[in-house]
Amino acid sequence: MNLRLIVILAALLFFSSCAKDDDTGSSTNFYSNADTSATQSELYGVWSIFNVEFEGLIADVPVQYQDCGRDFFVFSENGRYNEYLLQSSDCQFFTNSLNWDLSNGVITLSNDFNQSDELVITDLSQNQLTFKSRLDIDEDGKPDIITLYAQRYQPTDIDFVSNTFNRNYDDVYENLISFTWQAYEGFSAFSRYEIYRSVGDNCSKDTAVLISTITDSNITEFTDLNPPAEEKLCYYLKIYTEQGLLGESILHSVTTYLIQPTPVGLNQPTVLNNQIQFHWQESSDPYFSHYELVYSNYSAGITASGSQEYTVANIYDISTTAYLDENPPYLENPYYVLYVHNIFGNRTFAFNSEVTTEWEVAYKRDEIIGFQQVNSYAIDPDEPVVYFYGRESGEGTSYNIHRFNYNTNQTEAISNLSPPLSTDVPIKVINSSNGKEIIIEQGSKLYVYNAVTLEYKYDLETGISINDFIYTSNGFWVLTNYQNVYAFTRDNANFDLIDSKPHFTTNQGSYNYQVYELSNNRVLIGHTNQSNSYLFDLGNDGMLTFNQVAPIPVMSNWNYEAQYNASGAYIINFIENRLYSTTTFSFLESFEQPHFSSGISLDGLKIFGSNNDPDWQITPESIHAKEAVIYYRNTQTSQQYSTIGYPHIVFENYNGDIMSISSGLKKDHLGHNINNKADLFIEMVNE
Repeated sequence: MNLRLIVILAALLFFSSCAKDDDTGSSTNFYSNADTSATQSELYGVWSIFNVEFEGLIADVPVQYQDCGRDFFVFSENGRYNEYLLQSSDCQFFTNSLNWDLSNGVITLSNDFNQSDELVITDLSQNQLTFKSRLDIDEDGKPDIITLYAQRYQPTDIDFVSNTFNRNYDDVYENLISFTWQAYEGFSAFSRYEIYRSVGDNCSKDTAVLISTITDSNITEFTDLNPPAEEKLCYYLKIYTEQGLLGESILHSVTTYLIQPTPVGLNQPTVLNNQIQFHWQESSDPYFSHYELVYSNYSAGITASGSQEYTVANIYDISTTAYLDENPPYLENPYYVLYVHNIFGNRTFAFNSEVTTEWEVAYKRDEIIGFQQVNSYAIDPDEPVVYFYGRESGEGTSYNIHRFNYNTNQTEAISNLSPPLSTDVPIKVINSSNGKEIIIEQGSKLYVYNAVTLEYKYDLETGISINDFIYTSNGFWVLTNYQNVYAFTRDNANFDLIDSKPHFTTNQGSYNYQVYELSNNRVLIGHTNQSNSYLFDLGNDGMLTFNQVAPIPVMSNWNYEAQYNASGAYIINFIENRLYSTTTFSFLESFEQPHFSSGISLDGLKIFGSNNDPDWQITPESIHAKEAVIYYRNTQTSQQYSTIGYPHIVFENYNGDIMSISSGLKKDHLGHNINNKADLFIEMVNE
């Protein structure tokens, strides 16, 4: 075993031809002249071999890489011996580490495999070390003795640190601004590491400021726990020894929008009457900005038509881990999500596999009507009641009829027999000699329900396909289909045809024919595709007489409606915001707002609606307004009134109150089903 100093062996090749056959490596010669007074403390430090002697010839040990200095070796106080052999012009060292001991002038080098080698000191002073070693110079299988002349040496300090400065991508530091680097292991006394930071799109070393000084060479990690809230940050490292600045790294940029906050667990919320209590874990994110509690009609991370998410509260105190929602949304079983935001404007993802951040809360306000979609409705003319026909909320539900009292916010009755056929012909509340009833079209039949209990009574067979129907003030049932208008009388469950007359000669198919009762026992038949309507007289005997083709359109279909107002003696087409006289059958007036009207006051002087376009795309940012709009015909002015929800149908009830069928979240119309959740309710509009 030997020191393996490659440059020494290269120098000795010069002398190998001079080798003799004598046993110059005998023990007697090798241990002779040992300096037994040499001490360990005198050896401590860095040495380099400058000369080598063999058989009386002395040669210099050359410097192979001028910019890198010489090979050298170190005796350390901890009993370790290290040698450093330059390998290339980029100043990379090969290192060899052994144990060392000194006894009677003999240095013993050993490794962990109990192999050893010896060096014999012949001269030792403060700056000079002369020692003998054994090498087989002439390759005769016998060791030869060489003498080596070493001097104290200050190694050329090479910067091997700065180019190792880089982002710390360990999992723990994934969303932190953290850097690591290789520890300084040079031969000068270490002074410090310095970390500098610059900000902005044009960050540079010129604008960087010192943010951390590290005086322990073994600390090789830095995490910036107090960065500024900037989109781009830049960092670099400087390393100093006792000799001054050793080197500095390149500038490393950090794009902060990639730094994600750490989510926290949201405990299962608790419903307390009409309030919902939330608790969550405290954030430990060093870049914490605030908690955001939101609700949505879809589970977090699902992007679907009509999906909406709204903020309940922003909480900026990191130690606040509870919130009481005193005004839960007008939405059945809302989803709540807790997000954590950081100072860089980023928030946690909607879905997290590690912690629970979302709950669907089993909660529904009393005001919420239990439908995921409403196909039609009927307003009771005598009570604070609206009848709804549609699909009930929840999964796998059927179409049914509900009686809802908006004074008590109670569903007072649900039909005991669901109508078996889906229909787009609106249900109607009719008060006749048979009492107040709810009537719904079912093919060629009219199903009859008790208006108070919604118990099914029976069906009325008409023998025709029904497009629309009314009950007239002179006691007849008038029906229309795509060909004719019919007059019936009723005896409980019996329907008897009295008369029929054809109407439009152009067949428009089986939909959108409407019938209205006007004053003086007249009925009007219209279709959304016709610019005129047919007027009939209805005699007290039930006979129908053609009166005239009235030059007014009735633009009524499943999305828009036309209504007749007896007090004002006009028909209004909501789709075009125009009024037509039913006295002169001429255009009466038009109005701009509400842009989308839906109701009329009982006296016909106010027109109700909203400015929300059913064709607008629904997003949390869309401009749907929680406002009802009223047009005053007397002054020809409009006024907006704030509402709790988004108005869809605005009407005046029997008591003169202006009411709105509203949705808690944005939706196109009452029949718009969003994730099978109910959010419709009835509110009063305060003028």
